[in-house]
Amino acid sequence: MDEIFGIPMTGIMLVLVVLLVICLVSLGWVAWRRPVIVRMGMRNIPRRPAQSASIILGLMLSTLLISAALNSGDTIQHSATLHVYHLFGHFDEVIVHGQDGTAQAGDALTATVDDDLLTLVDSAVAGSQNVDGILPVLDVVVPVLNVTRNLSEAKVMLSGVDGTRVTAFGGLRDNDGNVIDLAGIAVDQVVVNQRTADALGAVTGDVLTVYYDNAPTSLTVAAVAVESMVSGARYPGYLETAALPGIVMPLDRLQALTRQPGRLSLIAVSNRGGVTDGVEATDAVVATLETALAGQSVGVAPIKRDGLAEAERMAQGMTGVFLVLSLFSVAAGVLLVILIFTMLAAERRPEMGMARALGAQRRHLIEQFMAEGAGYALLASLVGAILGVVLSTGILRIFESVSGDEVAFEQRVRPQSLIIAYCLGVVLTFLTMLVASWVVSRLNVVAAIRDIPDVTVRGRKKRTLAWGALLLLAGGALISIGASIGQAFPFFVGMSVVSFGLALVLRFAGFAGRGVYTAVGLWILFVWLMPEAVSRRLFGEYESGFEMFFGAGISLVVAAAVLVVNNLDVLLAGVSRTGSVFRGWLPGVRTAIAYPRIAPGRTGLTMAMFSLIVFALVMMTTMMTNFAALSVGDEASAGWHVRVDASTSNPIGNVETALRDRGADMRGVRATGTMTTPNPVASHVRMANTDPWKNQVVYGLDDAFIHGSTLTFQQRAVGYQSDAAVIQALLTEPDVVVSDSFSIQDEDYGGGEEGFALTTIDSGDTVFDPIWIELEDPVTGIPRPVKIIAIIDGRINFWGLYTSQRTVDDIYPKPAAVSYYLNLEDAGNARHIAREVESALLTNGVQAASIRDAQIEDQRWYTGTLMIMGSFFALGLVVGVAAVGVIAFRAVVERRQQIGMLRALGFQRSLVSLSLLIEAAFVVILGVVVGTILGVVTAYNVFRSEGVGPDGVDFTVPWTFIGAVLAVTTGAALLMTWVPAAQAGRIPPAEALRFE
Repeated sequence: MDEIFGIPMTGIMLVLVVLLVICLVSLGWVAWRRPVIVRMGMRNIPRRPAQSASIILGLMLSTLLISAALNSGDTIQHSATLHVYHLFGHFDEVIVHGQDGTAQAGDALTATVDDDLLTLVDSAVAGSQNVDGILPVLDVVVPVLNVTRNLSEAKVMLSGVDGTRVTAFGGLRDNDGNVIDLAGIAVDQVVVNQRTADALGAVTGDVLTVYYDNAPTSLTVAAVAVESMVSGARYPGYLETAALPGIVMPLDRLQALTRQPGRLSLIAVSNRGGVTDGVEATDAVVATLETALAGQSVGVAPIKRDGLAEAERMAQGMTGVFLVLSLFSVAAGVLLVILIFTMLAAERRPEMGMARALGAQRRHLIEQFMAEGAGYALLASLVGAILGVVLSTGILRIFESVSGDEVAFEQRVRPQSLIIAYCLGVVLTFLTMLVASWVVSRLNVVAAIRDIPDVTVRGRKKRTLAWGALLLLAGGALISIGASIGQAFPFFVGMSVVSFGLALVLRFAGFAGRGVYTAVGLWILFVWLMPEAVSRRLFGEYESGFEMFFGAGISLVVAAAVLVVNNLDVLLAGVSRTGSVFRGWLPGVRTAIAYPRIAPGRTGLTMAMFSLIVFALVMMTTMMTNFAALSVGDEASAGWHVRVDASTSNPIGNVETALRDRGADMRGVRATGTMTTPNPVASHVRMANTDPWKNQVVYGLDDAFIHGSTLTFQQRAVGYQSDAAVIQALLTEPDVVVSDSFSIQDEDYGGGEEGFALTTIDSGDTVFDPIWIELEDPVTGIPRPVKIIAIIDGRINFWGLYTSQRTVDDIYPKPAAVSYYLNLEDAGNARHIAREVESALLTNGVQAASIRDAQIEDQRWYTGTLMIMGSFFALGLVVGVAAVGVIAFRAVVERRQQIGMLRALGFQRSLVSLSLLIEAAFVVILGVVVGTILGVVTAYNVFRSEGVGPDGVDFTVPWTFIGAVLAVTTGAALLMTWVPAAQAGRIPPAEALRFE
């Protein structure tokens, strides 16, 4: 990738390398000036290998996830780019029907051009140094029957090309690399590509029957060619993975067969150079052709350049999603760094006190920790960057498994991405460790030597007031910025910051800390968890995006941690009561709850790590589960059960009559309806009296479809008080349209740079003024005004603009695609009926499918996305598990003497181990419960927000999946605790008491 979030990757790498060099130079300066300090820090790494391994495991995960995200993006872009080159080959631009010089490749599916243009194009590029080939092409989609093998294919791209011009486009070649002379084959022969040969079992000499305009034509296979654009491979879009099977024949013969003399679907242009470097001349070639073709009803579509740009955008989008998902784990990793150095400082507190007493400065302690931390960071980031490549491979294999056999990724590892991941991991850890070292170096020398708590002098500190004022100013500025630009993220983050600033001011004024911070925690939870309707009434309406996911997670977890830490005694009292139930556990329970109480900061940090990742996991999986549920069922399909896609080259007419005439059993069919579209890729649409045109698919519905559908609408225009009124208008009023809910501009997934968006309506408007838009006549270019009178309910899986068939017939010359819908008495019989329809209408080239089966197949995408997100968040949970392991190991070392005393007082080994397990279980389970509650409540609020989840839909939580993940995580965390806990129980009391 060249960019991420709009920032050049090279620039990001250079900045991070400079920061890394600064960190290393700082460490080198300390090592040169005070080598003993650095050796004292570094010697701690090999002294306890198990502890060091746990620390490195925890620290490497941030780097691992960043590396996985970047390498996944590189691999996606590389694979998509290869796919574009393989797909288009030497086809760099295509000239197709269009208006005002604008065109898109999909226009070739709906309209043809006169072959007189070929002379004009040849003249325009004659002598050009940028073009080395021009190829006229005619395409039709037909059903094909292999008579020899008795195999059929409903949709095959039958392509006619000029055999004398194919050499400049790579030519036709068989699998052995031999050239196929298309111009030299017999009149009744064709060349099939490898995909067609596989689908029909075709070999040289097989007889194929092609149906066009319901008339059969017999053709013989002359050769099998490698799949390419020349051999008929056509994809609906730039990055579609499944091409139609293709058959190629000489152009003049296909024109005669289809009775389209002098007509072409497109004229392909090959730029000078190879498949990969020819695209560099695209701008010059497009400029030349547009000048020459000015005034003609055609346009030039730079298909290869657009495909490469789409590959870049897709890779950047996927990488951005992975990076955002990684932010929670990175934040948990930062907390882990702070926790580790806090515990290391607690263990070495007497040693640090003696060093200070002997004349060491605070900066010497910071430098010692800096040296040790740098050692961990350099090793952990190296391991993480390498393992990130392995993780990215696994993620993409999951994506392949749920996307079908057509999707394949070729691994691409760019040194640039590895450098960015490594440098970012080291710098982030180094800076976090530096702040943590500065904090832990603040100690009372006498108290540290005696290993007793620091003496705290109660009183008002000006530093508290200064920090409070600073937070109030910062929070106020964020609130002001958010209010002025109408963005929710800075506004609500500012509300949280102001809360903490006010808390510090109140503490300076003498208010009790517990009451103040409890109020702050509750207020922040209220601010971020309040329903959207309440938020709008209190604070007004703000726009938000995906960044609110991260902001809400951090703010809610911080608020919950503050609330828990300041009320630990209440929670621990409940745990203590379990000792009353199990009398034999009472001593162990009471010692277990003592340590979280005396170390609230450590308890809060550990709980926050688990809560943060669990929140993200629960919220995202819950949202995905509910969105997936929307796409299944009769409501999602507007009451239809079978969809039949037909070819316009073999029109059916009345589908019920055609089925009965061919002996199909129609007794289970209750109703049928017809939907057509003039362009299945996109038609030109725009808001009235605006420019330029945008892309949107337009559908025409016949009266039977409108009557037979269970259409509902979430928003209606003035004058249409009910759904029945909208239905009646579609049946009787001219030029009325209904739109899907995804075209509303304030939807995060609606509109886009090229996509059509409704700019005069918000998702919260239940009633709106009729919206006038314009549809372009593809032949004349004249805009036709129509009005949108309703927005289709988001629970219905309809995408695009829908109007009556009469309106579509008035604007567009002919349909490019026709689909028939069947409503059945027994929905469970849909698969059988689909097979029956497909068999009866085989020669018409129909493809019939159960809509329910298609919905379930579509859910595989949700399942795959869920698995990918689960992989990222599961690794974040590993941070928490590693933290618990580090805490347990450090607790045994830190409390070695106390353990000895307990054993001397009569504690059994099992009771000592139990005490440590109960302590860890309390923190882990608390983090899991808090994260789960926050995640479910946040997901519910988001799903119930206007424009997200439709009204009247049940909200479900995937408790099975969430419970399984959290149970495994909790078990792993307790297992990590059990090992040091068991070791602690085996410590001889005398040895422990003598421990220094």
